[in-house]
Amino acid sequence: MRVASERSGDDVLEQLSEIWPKAAPARVQPVFEDLRTALRVPDIPFPFRLLAHWPPYLAFAVRQFSPFIRSLAFEAAADALRARAATSIGSPPRSERLAAARALILREHELAPKIVLILTAFAVGLRGRARESAPPLGTTLPAQEPITVRPAELPRTVDERIAPLPDLSTVLERGRVLLADLAALRGSPALDDFSRALAVSEPAAFAELLALRRSIEADRLAQVRSELLAQAERAVRRFTLPGARVLPDFMVPEPALAAIDAVVDRLRTIAAEAFLDVTLARVALDGFDAASSAPYPVHVAVDQ
Repeated sequence: MRVASERSGDDVLEQLSEIWPKAAPARVQPVFEDLRTALRVPDIPFPFRLLAHWPPYLAFAVRQFSPFIRSLAFEAAADALRARAATSIGSPPRSERLAAARALILREHELAPKIVLILTAFAVGLRGRARESAPPLGTTLPAQEPITVRPAELPRTVDERIAPLPDLSTVLERGRVLLADLAALRGSPALDDFSRALAVSEPAAFAELLALRRSIEADRLAQVRSELLAQAERAVRRFTLPGARVLPDFMVPEPALAAIDAVVDRLRTIAAEAFLDVTLARVALDGFDAASSAPYPVHVAVDQ
C-alpha cells in the first residue's frame, strides 16, 4: 500500500519547472508526440509538461490511455461535460469584450474538458479500482446506452483549426497581477494554459473574465466543479484506466508514486477551474447552445 505523500500537490508543483517539447529528453519526446496527435493539438497542454518529470509514469499512463482519447466515445464524454458546465454555471451577460480572445477561448473550450477527463483517468488509475466501493444494488442504468468505446478509431493528426499557444514566458506585470487575482478567486494556482495565455495576449479580456467570475457566487462555482469532477469519474470508468499496480515494473519508487498522486490530484482541480473559466467565457461570447458542444467537432468517416 502506498504511503500518503507528506507534501501537498501545491508543495510539489512549486518545485517543478515545465518541460517544454524542445527541451524534453529523448525518452519524453515520443510521449509528447503521442499526446499531441491524440488530442489533435499543435502543442503540449500544461499538465503533461509537469508530469514529464516522471517519464516512466507518464509514458505508461499515456500509452494506456491515448487510444481511448482517439475515440468517438471520448469525444462524446467531453461534449457531455461541456453541456453540463454550460447549463450549470449560471447566466453570465454576453460580452463582446472577449471577442479579441476568440481563438484562444475556442482552443481551450475544445481542450479543457478532455484534460479534465484524462487527469481523472490518471487519478482513478492511481487510486486503484480495488479501493472503490461497488455501485449499490438496483442502480438504474442509463435509458440510452452511450456510444460504444472503440479505441484508436480516430486517426492521429493535428487539427489546423486549433490555435497554438503564445509564448507563455512573456507575462508582463499587469498579467501577473491578473493571474494572482484569478488564483485568489479559484483558491488554486493559475498554472493552466488558458489563464496564462490570456494574461500574455489579451489582458483586457482577462479582466473581463475576472469580472464575470466575480459575478457568480463562489459556492455555486464550487458545486459545479464538484459535479463536473463526479461526472468525469463516471465517464472514465468506461475506458481502460492506467492503474498503479504495474508501475513498479517501470521502477517508479514508492515516494515518487506518492508525489505523482498528489500532483495529479492538484492538476485535476486546476484543470477543472480552468474549464469553468473557459465555459464562462464561451457562454458570454457565443451563448449557451454554442458552449454546450465542441467548437471543433470531429468530422471523420469511420469505415473500420
